[in-house]
Amino acid sequence: MTDDEELYAADLIGKRLLRVTTAWHHYADGEPSLLHLWLHLEGLGPVHFHTPSTGLSLTIDQPHEPYSMEQYGSIVVVEDPPGLPVTRFIGEPVRSVREIGYRDARVDFGAGLTLQFPGGSIRLLALDDELVLAHDRHLGPVETHLHEDVILARVVQTSGGFPSQWDAWTTGGQYLCLRYRHGEGTVEQHPSEDIDTWDGEESRLWTKWDDGTDGGHIELTDFLALAGLRLASTAEISRG
Repeated sequence: MTDDEELYAADLIGKRLLRVTTAWHHYADGEPSLLHLWLHLEGLGPVHFHTPSTGLSLTIDQPHEPYSMEQYGSIVVVEDPPGLPVTRFIGEPVRSVREIGYRDARVDFGAGLTLQFPGGSIRLLALDDELVLAHDRHLGPVETHLHEDVILARVVQTSGGFPSQWDAWTTGGQYLCLRYRHGEGTVEQHPSEDIDTWDGEESRLWTKWDDGTDGGHIELTDFLALAGLRLASTAEISRG
């Protein structure tokens, strides 16, 4: 891929994290603030996460060198910072990428992404033009406005043998196709369960993993745990 090429979130799925580069703004005696993040992914190169305006932008872009801003401080570039929550996932593939929305009485927009790895997950957020990384960290009052459409209101099993497959609908009304075959699990977003609608811009991959078993059967609860999805307390579960 070429520098400055825009990426879709789904492009990250299945790619192994090789290293992490960060750029920090140091000014006077204040705490350094994170300006830029590059995740170096196998097969893609350095993926630059930044906040050009509202939301999060992803591009292929080489990390820049450190530089001085004179009276405004300096920009320091750090490789694989040990205290950064995403660094612990180096060596693991991205299992899923999900959008985090921000909603209040005035606005509703995509505020960031949750990247899920086999060893856990990390939230990358653009809040007030700042890049924020949150692992198990509670972000305070803003949390009430952040949401992910990952709770299932209805699940219909369409195949219980090989492969294991379900149609599912989130509490937000999004249709998902859940499938497990040859040891590979996938979650795909589509406009509806009608396969004639599956080729448009609204279709994309949410999750993909391979457990190396070549198996074809998995229990729904195990599938959801691996996919980062949850059942609503009132969820309808049935056979098609």
